[in-house]
Amino acid sequence: MKRLLKVLAWVAGAVLVLALSLLTTIDRTPYQEMSYYAAMHARMDSLEAAYENTNGDTLQVGWAEASLVYTESIPLAGYGKRKGAHFEGVHDSVAVKTMVFSNGKTKAAIVSLDLLITPPEVVIRLRKLLPTLGYSIQNTFFTAVHSHCSIGAWSPGLTGKLFAGTYQPEVADFIAEAVVQSIKDAEENKEKARIGFATFDAGELIYNRLVKEKGSIDPWFRVMKVVKDSGKSALFTTFAAHATTLPSSFLALSADYPAALRKTFVADSLADFVIYGAGAVGSQGPNSPKGIDGWDKAEYISEHLADQFAQISFLIQPGYVTSISSGYLPLELRQPSFKVSESIAARPWVFYWLFGDYDSGISYLKIGDNLLVGTPCDFSGELMAPLDSMARAQGQNLMVTSFNGGYIGYITKDEWYDLNKYETRTMNWFGPYNGTYFSEVIGDIIDTTK
Repeated sequence: MKRLLKVLAWVAGAVLVLALSLLTTIDRTPYQEMSYYAAMHARMDSLEAAYENTNGDTLQVGWAEASLVYTESIPLAGYGKRKGAHFEGVHDSVAVKTMVFSNGKTKAAIVSLDLLITPPEVVIRLRKLLPTLGYSIQNTFFTAVHSHCSIGAWSPGLTGKLFAGTYQPEVADFIAEAVVQSIKDAEENKEKARIGFATFDAGELIYNRLVKEKGSIDPWFRVMKVVKDSGKSALFTTFAAHATTLPSSFLALSADYPAALRKTFVADSLADFVIYGAGAVGSQGPNSPKGIDGWDKAEYISEHLADQFAQISFLIQPGYVTSISSGYLPLELRQPSFKVSESIAARPWVFYWLFGDYDSGISYLKIGDNLLVGTPCDFSGELMAPLDSMARAQGQNLMVTSFNGGYIGYITKDEWYDLNKYETRTMNWFGPYNGTYFSEVIGDIIDTTK
């Protein structure tokens, strides 16, 4: 009996030691009292002191795309339940779509990928490749469509394998090379151009998938329109509905409803070229009448957006722009808290072992009165209304996007942090109060660039 008790005590002690080495409590210290906040505040002060909205000649703009259809069948990214299944054919071609801007003194690019996210491994490669084109992480504004039916194999580690299949470094190389090619091709067709902005309420196409009617939505479809002197036109569009109209059983390559949107807008002669970037998609799902699912749902959303845009497009008054500025601010965060329960999380080393340790930051691009802000997350649409109001009060048209090249999970409204939901338990990785913290950082950028 004594021996059994000793064995049980030893086992209990070993389990306790193991638990203490793997798990910790969630730190709920207010973010304003933490060192990372002071460091980020100092960084924002430095941006304000050094910020320059560079004026030059009339903006010249070019655009292009490069295919992301891989030559061999590789895993799809997006749904863990696919268990690494490879794509079977091409439903609608996936690509990287790029728009470049130059006023003779400075230049910048918008790059949107038909992928789940902008993979950090790809950005690591682009940090080396972009300077050969006169670009850098500071003036290249990344986003993605957030398709759950595009190519994977671009992320190492256990979590990368779960969501994007087995990592293949050559796939990350391929994506980076496609980005470079799209920038080169866009540079070749730059022309003097005018720029305008429009937005309209498409709230009937979105629902709050986190807390339903208890929460809010970001209903606005936002459009920056570019018209070259030759008459050719392009749109950069954002919307907050998740690109999840296609189920996990769908195994063909597709950019989901953003592909249908682009095709419909061009077919309806609303533009010659369309780029879509995922907006504040956190907590926001695509909505359609009951019984409309799959690709029918994608087309329903795209057709309704095209019809509504056609009704207001004449109100856009594009004008010549001479000013442009851009930047990338490394983001300070608390230690990761991958939650096991409401109060318990995996220790940081466990998180980094599972997910990797990548840089993250906030990017911005100011073109005339249009301010684009990129986030390294699924940024919640519930956080947009105050930011929109702040920007409008300062004469700016705000477009916030997700997936700018780092990825830190979901940033949701603070009051939902303890909910046992996918967005707030499984995918909320860096502790509490980040909804308010991110809003403060974005608000500082709005203030600085006004």
